[in-house]
Amino acid sequence: MNVLHPPFVHFVIALPLAALFAQLTYLGTGNITYSKAAIRIMAFALLTSFFAVFSGIIDAQEVIRSHAILESGLSILNSHKIFGFIVVAILLITTIVKWFAIAKSSLSLEKFSVALIILTIATSLYQGKQGGSLVYEHAAGVSKQAIEGRSMQKGK
Repeated sequence: MNVLHPPFVHFVIALPLAALFAQLTYLGTGNITYSKAAIRIMAFALLTSFFAVFSGIIDAQEVIRSHAILESGLSILNSHKIFGFIVVAILLITTIVKWFAIAKSSLSLEKFSVALIILTIATSLYQGKQGGSLVYEHAAGVSKQAIEGRSMQKGK
């Protein structure tokens, strides 16, 4: 099974952390370069989130088609899909607010951006936990040969 989703989601989780660092550095130093770096990082996270959702839909269809998931994981898979769109919406709102903060030179919007970036990080981490649960607890995308081989190794 060719899995496209994981490489993209790692960016969606990691980039907002880098943006938070840049944003906090801006608030600490007042150097606008850090604020501009934060918006660029958030914009890149937003872009990669579209790829993450698109690849997630493709991978989920393949997982369901090939029955490469335990029955108990199907409801979590559906929830994970819906929450993926929520993460994209939060990233979009955060990026727009951050853009307005720079365009209007608004310190209050810059401070609000910190809260939104933290919300973005929290939702991305929750989404990542759900994704990990799908793989590690419900065998989503894990080939039957790998599961059988692992079962045989434990039996020895």
